[in-house]
Amino acid sequence: MKKETVALHVAFVAATMLLPLILTSYGLKLTSEVLIIAMFVMSLGLIIGFAGLVSLGHAAFFGIGAYTVALIGEHVDNTWLLLIAAVVTAGIVAFLSGLMFIRSSGAYFLMVTLAFGQMLYAIAYKMESVTGGADGKAVSESFNLGFGAIESRLAFYYVAAAAFLACYYLLRVFLSSPLGKGVRGIKENESRMTALGYNTHLYKLTVYSLSGMMAGFAGALYAYFNQYISPDLLHWMFSGQALIMVIVGGVGTLLGPAIGAGFFVILQNYISSYTERWPIIMGLLFVCLVLYGRGGVIHLASLVWSHLQSKRRTGREKSVLPKEGSGFESLKG
Repeated sequence: MKKETVALHVAFVAATMLLPLILTSYGLKLTSEVLIIAMFVMSLGLIIGFAGLVSLGHAAFFGIGAYTVALIGEHVDNTWLLLIAAVVTAGIVAFLSGLMFIRSSGAYFLMVTLAFGQMLYAIAYKMESVTGGADGKAVSESFNLGFGAIESRLAFYYVAAAAFLACYYLLRVFLSSPLGKGVRGIKENESRMTALGYNTHLYKLTVYSLSGMMAGFAGALYAYFNQYISPDLLHWMFSGQALIMVIVGGVGTLLGPAIGAGFFVILQNYISSYTERWPIIMGLLFVCLVLYGRGGVIHLASLVWSHLQSKRRTGREKSVLPKEGSGFESLKG
């Protein structure tokens, strides 16, 4: 790894950990929410950008993680067990549903995941005695990792930040592994990978299950963060918002979906504080971004960075050119 790359990663981690120094109490709460949603959106970006699986039912796994904490938390007073239960439950559901869905692709995969998510939404909505139905359900369990209940916004921010960084770097390791490279190859040319002897369905099922587990983990953290859950966490509109965040941030990148999540959540909170017609304004902004900023925010940022780097190189080249009347001129004569 190049020194510049290492320096960027160190700066990224340091900035994430030092951000509370400049944030207000409300800013801490909003940023914690952004980090949790960013993990969920990165899990969706994993299957969209690297496996070519566009889903409209990914919120199902987020909701499963949240409901696991709320329902089991009524009987179990252990945060570690609840987090593990949320990840395992979401992973099992992702695996079992993936066995049926993975063989479809394109619009068919999109529609079957949409139907699956709406089915779970209907179950959560109708089972009022268990889930609270449309009224939702309060989360009674406090977040406790064994050092006492974490109740302050600053402490929970660091929990969310540590979880976000762990998920981000674990995904980087996964994508650099032979399994991750195989998934990328399947997205580029599935028929060629099949001809080379790869079990493409198994590769896609694996990454789909991993994505569901990560979404379930994010949902579990959100349940602790919000202290309240509702069937809306399973609805296709939440999946659609996550899909927009992936596109806005940048498809095919790891950090792009996280940037898209921050862009969406912060902008939504800012605009909605001024007008009730915020969905129209955000819709117009996203349409403009998709039309004129193809590749997402991270692509635009990379273009700006490349432009600055090229100007820097040009400036260096000019500085080493011989001045008029220098010794080089005498050599020409």
